[in-house]
Amino acid sequence: MNKFLVLIAFLLTIVVNAQETTGSIAGKLTDREMNGEPLAFANVTIKGTSKGTTSDYDGLYVLNKLEPGTYTVVFSFVGYETLEIPNVQVVADKVTEINTDLGASAASLDEVVITTVSRRDSEVALLLEQKGAIEMIENISAQELARKGVGDAQGALTKMAGVSKQEGVKNVFVRGLGDRYNSTTLNGLPLPSEDPEYKNVALDFFDSNIINSVGINKTFQSSLYGDFAGANIDIISKELYGKETIQVGIGSGINTRAVSEDFETVDGASWFGYGLSSDSPISSLDNYSFENSFAPNRQNSQVNLNANFQLGKKFNIGENSLKTLLIGSFDSKYSYNEGNTKEINAQGLPLRDLDFQKYQYNVSQILMANVDYGFGENNLSFNSLYIHNNTQSVGNYFGQSANISEETDDSAYIKRQQVNDNTVFVNQLLSEFALTERISLQASVGYNMTRANEPDRRQNTFVYNQTNDNYRVAVGTPAYNLRFFSELEEDEIVGHLNASYAYGEMGDEEQPKGKINLGYDYRNTDRRFDFLQFNHDFGSPVVIDRSNPDAVFNQQNLSDGTFRLVTNSGFGDDFNPLDPFFYEGEKDIHAGFASAFYQFNEAFTVNAGVRLEHIKQYVNWDTNLSSSENNRNTDPSTIENTYLLPSFTGKYSFTKNSILRLTGSKTYTFPQFKEVAPFVYENVNFSSYGNPDLEASDNYNLDLKYEFYFGGNQIISITGFYKKIKNPINRVQVNSAANQLSYINSGAEADVAGAELEVRKTIFNLESSENRKHELAFGLNTSYLYSRQDLTNRNTNFTNSEDELEGASPWVLNTDLTYNYDSTNFNLMSSVVLNYFSDRIYSLGVQEQGNIVETGIPTLDFIAKGTISQHWGVSAKVQNILDPEFQLTQDDINGGTNVINNFNKGIVFSLGLSYSL
Repeated sequence: MNKFLVLIAFLLTIVVNAQETTGSIAGKLTDREMNGEPLAFANVTIKGTSKGTTSDYDGLYVLNKLEPGTYTVVFSFVGYETLEIPNVQVVADKVTEINTDLGASAASLDEVVITTVSRRDSEVALLLEQKGAIEMIENISAQELARKGVGDAQGALTKMAGVSKQEGVKNVFVRGLGDRYNSTTLNGLPLPSEDPEYKNVALDFFDSNIINSVGINKTFQSSLYGDFAGANIDIISKELYGKETIQVGIGSGINTRAVSEDFETVDGASWFGYGLSSDSPISSLDNYSFENSFAPNRQNSQVNLNANFQLGKKFNIGENSLKTLLIGSFDSKYSYNEGNTKEINAQGLPLRDLDFQKYQYNVSQILMANVDYGFGENNLSFNSLYIHNNTQSVGNYFGQSANISEETDDSAYIKRQQVNDNTVFVNQLLSEFALTERISLQASVGYNMTRANEPDRRQNTFVYNQTNDNYRVAVGTPAYNLRFFSELEEDEIVGHLNASYAYGEMGDEEQPKGKINLGYDYRNTDRRFDFLQFNHDFGSPVVIDRSNPDAVFNQQNLSDGTFRLVTNSGFGDDFNPLDPFFYEGEKDIHAGFASAFYQFNEAFTVNAGVRLEHIKQYVNWDTNLSSSENNRNTDPSTIENTYLLPSFTGKYSFTKNSILRLTGSKTYTFPQFKEVAPFVYENVNFSSYGNPDLEASDNYNLDLKYEFYFGGNQIISITGFYKKIKNPINRVQVNSAANQLSYINSGAEADVAGAELEVRKTIFNLESSENRKHELAFGLNTSYLYSRQDLTNRNTNFTNSEDELEGASPWVLNTDLTYNYDSTNFNLMSSVVLNYFSDRIYSLGVQEQGNIVETGIPTLDFIAKGTISQHWGVSAKVQNILDPEFQLTQDDINGGTNVINNFNKGIVFSLGLSYSL
């Protein structure tokens, strides 16, 4: 905390003097006499000033660096009537969009579309930003999120080229590279993870209600942390635009497979997601004082509900402004999966073959506050974000399982109740200062807290005997019947400082010929993970009523010796078995960076940078596998490296609308806390543990991208890329009798290459004399991926000596068709969105077993949103219309293909109603 206060104090001592932050006016002009074709070379001027520009071949124009205020904008073209639009508001750091047409007769001002939005709310403005930037950037705006029916940041990313989601795995794969190869930031500052299994925070935590835009940077720049090879994902939070806002919304929906199910819920959990304690209630192994039942509860009529609100107001303080914004949301949803899961050997014979039913309920609450103070050309902003996400699941598994159902007429029955309760609390102080006309400064600090608990996870394992038609408690392993408590606490301090100097003569639109950036980043992460597991050790099988397990698991049977209670540590007099196992880690990153870009002429610009990053990670543990805390022969894991990370980007503009970019860089991939801590996490089908001997990977990246812009939000882009990864890290099955997974450097290197295509095209844009407009737009992005990795690690007996990357789909396709209708009192936007990925490796094969492969499936959604007056809005969604069957398959040595996991998710119908002032 002292480090955080020092950073705050440093930031607040920066004193500067400057003027008002500027805004922009941008939009598209069309030719009324040519049926709405783009109008090129029209003049756009600010009346009474020397500010002006002309529209390009696609009718696009932009006026930058306008002081906030009210203007009259004049549009003119030879032979056409001049159009003057008065009272156009320009807001600091916003873009005012004016889309209109010109013709032989004057247009009515009522027909002119004028909207003022923040830059990252606007689809057109983001595309203009992408067009003007030297870097390869991709963004999805709040407008596009709404058009595609996206509900969270994760959904936004899966609509981008080269990005896909793997079932059962949190977060996304970018160009075939999963969680460990990506990084996540909020407003440019790093975010912590809420899950010990993952490096990045779950992106579906970030509801679209708090998102201005989501950006994905697939290429490294020196101002970014170097620990990524796939992409840096930056979520930009909402801010107030305009004078004030009041919005409320409610919605409801159903999942067709869950709505009428006799639904099982976790005992002790609540509808709001609060109530279960992560603290163990046991003070002695002789006392059975657990508060929750092994038997789940039941309910009917599962209906999804959501609600949100947004309150904001701008205050003028002399010539300065203070903007405040408060956003809150609540979301609850049910799902039900029914299917089969298997584990097979190399010959295709099942070691485990279980039919399952899984009931899941997810509930979340979000509260975000933003205070933004603008004084002169300076800006100081404070963001505070609270996210609570609670997932409750009950799973029933019935069938055959080795070591459990050994007799001919025996079957295994496993019930698992689990709650994952996660809280993320993010606080950021962001600032921008204009010291002089050429020198600017950005200074930001953040303090993040993560609390992730798994309170009272319960698992029972029974044996069903068909002859006697009864169930008995499985014996032989005390962990067959368990209760598990865990707590993760992570605190993080981050800081960012960047000074920029613009040099050279000012060119068009008062832009400098070059700029130099110097900066420093700091990140300190402290994590502590504690867990305590109570196992039930039965001396002999006991007949049990599976609907009433508490009749056996109680104080009376513990006292009578029917079973004894033991922890992960076992039992004994020379230690306290109630002391939790743990691992603790600290990571320190110090980085200095520098970059410079220079525009040699109107066509050619180069940006080059270098980053010097020092990272030290320390992990200490006392777990169910080993201990660096108590064993003198086992040292804590310490990894300390210094990286010199160069990067370059070249941009060549054949015309203003035809642009080629080339970029190259070096980055690294660092082992995470969980990946090096030897802690066994057990699931129904597998268990996993860390490897203290993991080494970091080095990544070499090269990208080439061509873009052609042809008006409005229309674009065609083609990207080719190549990556080489030295010492890649994989999660694989280890050489052991148990089905255990661990993390290894799987081979010497991996290669990834591919191509991406993006198309956005307006099919037609028609306007009638009754002030009605019709637009049909088409979007498509697709990618092809080639990947190859060495599999030469001797500690794992891989089936193949080389293979594709896990999670890497050779083909990914995202496409949408959107119809817009606008009139004076009513507007409607409806979209059909299709996503598809081809077959991909879910897990690499070992010991002559084939790869586990996730079968490619399509996903089809329909979204409709409209306003029926100035204040009321309605929405409707139908998601996962095709309801395809999810499958995992695995080949055996006899040439057969075995389905080892399958289920359907169900179709989701939802309706929403909103009101705004």
